[in-house]
Amino acid sequence: MIYFTDESRLTLHLRMTGQLLVMPKDYPVEKHTHLILDLSDSQQIRYIDVRRFGRFWFIHKDETDRVSGITKLGIEPFDKGLTAEYLKQSLNKRKKSIKEALLDQAVVTGIGNIYSDEILFAARIYPGTLCIGIKDSQWKKLARMIPAVLNKAIDDNRMTPEEYLAGRGKEYRNTPYFYVYGRDGEACKVCGEKLLKMVIAGRSCVYCPKCQK
Repeated sequence: MIYFTDESRLTLHLRMTGQLLVMPKDYPVEKHTHLILDLSDSQQIRYIDVRRFGRFWFIHKDETDRVSGITKLGIEPFDKGLTAEYLKQSLNKRKKSIKEALLDQAVVTGIGNIYSDEILFAARIYPGTLCIGIKDSQWKKLARMIPAVLNKAIDDNRMTPEEYLAGRGKEYRNTPYFYVYGRDGEACKVCGEKLLKMVIAGRSCVYCPKCQK
C-alpha cells in the first residue's frame, strides 16, 4: 500500500510476474514498464509486468476499500494470533488436504506453493493429510513452523537494495536451502529417502515419504 500526503492510497498486488523497483530517474526504462511514480528525492517507483497480471486500486481519503480484496485476507504468518488453536478452529472441520488449506489466503496470508511444501516438511506432516485428521500436536507444530520457515527464508534470500535493483526485481529462489521444493527424485537431506512429487488440487507438491508418513 502506497500512502499519499492527502491520505489517499494506492493498493497494489504484483500477482505472478509484477516487479516493483525504486531507481534514479535517469535509469533506463525497462521494457513492460506500466507505471512510474515520481518521488520527492529524485527517484522513481516503477512497476514492471511482462504479463500484466498485477492490479492497482486507487482509494480516496476516508473511502472504504471494497475492491482490492485485502479485507478478506487472513492473519499474517508472523501475527501473534497465529496459534495452534487458531489453525485448528479455522481448518479442522474441512475435508481438504492440509497442503491445499495452507494456500488459503483467507486463513493465513502469504503462504504460496513453495513454502507450503517447506512448512509441511518442517512439521513432518504428509501433504495429503485431510484437515479433519490433523492431530493437536500437529497443529502446534504447524503454528511454530510457519513463522520459523518463513523467517529462515527471509534470511536465506536477504539482499541489498542495490542487488535487488541489479536483478531488475526478478524472483530469486535460493534453491540450495530448500529441503523439498523442486527436489523431487533427489535424496532427503534428513533421512536420505528419495523425495516424491504429486499433485494436490492442481498444485505440485514434493515430500519425503519417510519423514512425512
